[in-house]
Amino acid sequence: MAEVRTICFDLDGVLCNQTTGDYENALPNRHAIEVVNRLHAEGYRVIVHTSRFMGRANGDEAEARRIGFEFTRRQLEEWGVQFDALHLGKPRYDLLVDDRAVFFEADWDRIHEALTFETGRPATDGS
Repeated sequence: MAEVRTICFDLDGVLCNQTTGDYENALPNRHAIEVVNRLHAEGYRVIVHTSRFMGRANGDEAEARRIGFEFTRRQLEEWGVQFDALHLGKPRYDLLVDDRAVFFEADWDRIHEALTFETGRPATDGS
């Protein structure tokens, strides 16, 4: 049995526009969602990891989850995002350096290609 690979995606500024806390008015990034859904259909485990509500919760992960999880889950479902887990409580930061990070640029076809290359899985055109 093949190992299931997991890919974690940020929400605001990646799967939707950056709203600086005005989450109700966030607009989905349709192309990003298409790529995420394609990866999910290819068998990847998709996690959405967000710092939403961390400011309102003063950095308390449990409180951020309490006040924002259901709203965020419903919003992702309304946008048609296929995901396996939603994690609230990502710390707020200005820059992330991670040995497993993909250099982010808003070219979702290149992101898909880079992810499939890094994991050894072939990229597909979705057909």
